[in-house]
Amino acid sequence: MERVSKLIKFPVDLVIRIEEYKEKQNILTFAGAVYELIRKGLEK
Repeated sequence: MERVSKLIKFPVDLVIRIEEYKEKQNILTFAGAVYELIRKGLEK
């Protein structure tokens, strides 16, 4: 899969929620958690 670099800034409260999700789901990286959450959101 080709990847494209994008720089985005997250609100602090959203970063905290993503980090919590990452830990609960045993996801290794912040980016991995963001990818999963985006995919789940797009499926709905």
